[in-house]
Amino acid sequence: MDLNVHLPTLMLLSIAVNLLVGGLLWAVYHLRRRQACFRLWALACATFVLGSLLAGARTLVDLPLLTVLAAHLLLGASPLLVLAGIHSLMGVSATGTRRSSRFLTVAGVVYVAGLLICFHSDAVLARLLTALFSALLFALAIGRLLTIRRKPRLPFRILQTLFAVHGLLLMTQVLVIVGDRAGLVSVDLEAVLTLILANHLLLASATAMALPLLAFTEAERSLRFLAERDELTQLHNRRSFLQLGAAALDRAKRARQSITVLMIDLDYFKLINDRWGHDVGDQALQMVARIMVEELRDEDVVGRIGGEEFAAVLNTNDRNEVEAITARLRRKLEERGQIVNGLPLHLSASIGGVATQPTREDFSDLMRAADQAMYEAKRKGRNRVELHSLVT
Repeated sequence: MDLNVHLPTLMLLSIAVNLLVGGLLWAVYHLRRRQACFRLWALACATFVLGSLLAGARTLVDLPLLTVLAAHLLLGASPLLVLAGIHSLMGVSATGTRRSSRFLTVAGVVYVAGLLICFHSDAVLARLLTALFSALLFALAIGRLLTIRRKPRLPFRILQTLFAVHGLLLMTQVLVIVGDRAGLVSVDLEAVLTLILANHLLLASATAMALPLLAFTEAERSLRFLAERDELTQLHNRRSFLQLGAAALDRAKRARQSITVLMIDLDYFKLINDRWGHDVGDQALQMVARIMVEELRDEDVVGRIGGEEFAAVLNTNDRNEVEAITARLRRKLEERGQIVNGLPLHLSASIGGVATQPTREDFSDLMRAADQAMYEAKRKGRNRVELHSLVT
């Protein structure tokens, strides 16, 4: 196979694919509230295209400043922009954390300095520097993707795999160049590097095509969040809480285990709205939501099911454990609810809880039983906990 004959065609195909995907990402950027990650990924496609065009012009134009230096800088900037887009998707600055920002700055300075020294006299060494710098960026991108806990995971796994293969190919290129320079291997260096470049072009196109998958997953995640979450507190809304609670009950039945349902109602909350206004009431509800998220466990389900009424599903029916959780929650609500944003609100809550029983087959039965326990707490003086049918 004559790689030199087919490489220009492959480069043109790769350029065309990156132009199309870059245009799609730019359109997504404008359609999705100008979400910065899509703009950065569109720019990554653009820099890859421009860098490839300049590198391909080397056989036609004897201008190393453009066809070597500028081309390598652009090709090195492409994975850097991909990494910046991932950082933006994570909600951090484009350069990442302070530590990673310093590391990228040092690596970038070394890379640019090395190119300035060798681009005119040693094009192969310039290729080694770009490969090493890009491999480093792809390794960082894999690490960043591993820290993102969003679902579905498939687009992230696809990108992690593509980045890993990118990094392996680039490091193979580095090892081949180093081995050839050190006399450790005897190969047709240009043919091997051409083969690696061909595979890298294909991978770059595949990566560019995989990035739009994140647009769809992000759109789905946003829509699902809007459908499942209470706008004020960001807790699960009533519909979502009932669905998750029913699913938790089904799992408990299959595992022959029990769950506990809690109903939490703020005492005299209407007086707070009447005296201080609904804005203050909303701030109080947001504070209560934060306390519930802090005090309950990650595996528990927490929701706001009505005005000042909250609910939770605990994956236990051990009375001592539930008593400890509810006592801590009630105490925190009372302590932090005394003064809210400088106003003496004196918040408290009545809490009712009930565990699953063989006679209760539906989650709605548990909700009604927990609601009854909560109203019993109110009848007995409020700011207290009533637990029914819990195993000691």
